[in-house]
Amino acid sequence: MIGFSFSPGGLLFPYHLGVISSLVKTGHLTPHTPIAGSSAGAIAVASHAAGVSPRDALEGCVRMCEDCNGIAQGRLMPLLERELEELLPQNAHEIVRERPGFTGLAYKEIFPISKNVLSSEFDSREDLKEAVCNSSMFPFFTSPWPCLIRPPSSNGNANEDRSEMNLGTDYSSMLSNVLPRFIVDGYFTVPRERFGCPVIDEYTTRTVTVSVIPHDIINLTVSSQCDQISPRLRGNSAEENAEDLNNLFQAAVSPSSREDLFSLFDRGQTDAEEWSIKHGS
Repeated sequence: MIGFSFSPGGLLFPYHLGVISSLVKTGHLTPHTPIAGSSAGAIAVASHAAGVSPRDALEGCVRMCEDCNGIAQGRLMPLLERELEELLPQNAHEIVRERPGFTGLAYKEIFPISKNVLSSEFDSREDLKEAVCNSSMFPFFTSPWPCLIRPPSSNGNANEDRSEMNLGTDYSSMLSNVLPRFIVDGYFTVPRERFGCPVIDEYTTRTVTVSVIPHDIINLTVSSQCDQISPRLRGNSAEENAEDLNNLFQAAVSPSSREDLFSLFDRGQTDAEEWSIKHGS
């Protein structure tokens, strides 16, 4: 079974939405398909799994960019929280829970213990929204702060990776239950060569990594070329390709116009369609 692992990418989020839209149309992304993501990838995965249409999610990104007033850095978290409240159905957590395929949202807890979390169980709509925001907390970019501070955990998550912990499990659980938790972006849950794409090999026989920046540029090397979806640089020369790449990086961290966001969505659709034709069988 093919699964899809979606990268971080800041405000390049519409690219992921275009990919999802195309993969649904070609039948490669069904309710049974394992999907996971970090940061922008987590937003895309959660919105899709909860039944939010890619076009509605795209309009949410447009509103966020418009309300940034030209500067995204430090302003995105409250805008993301607002859009999640607006777009997610009241029973979003139940829709995700009933989805047959695995749905994972990655984030890292750095205190009171260091652990990677691939959250897949949501007891409430608030739990789902919190996991999306946790995954999207890139220090000093999503908000002015280095991390999110969450209340102590009342229970463990079945998909916690405790490999980094040096404390006994019982003592670690006690710390999590009494001390506030410091949370950062899902990008930090995996090695650099994964560029934030969560590991879902347990649920798939083949994982396709989806990146908003070309794989070779960011050295996302864990997947073969036939298992990669990312933008192809569109220039006819090295200078034009460099300009295209620079525009992608700028769009990741700065608000874009409605026209540019829709163009990015279309670019994701086109690249995913090309992957489906060449490598989707």
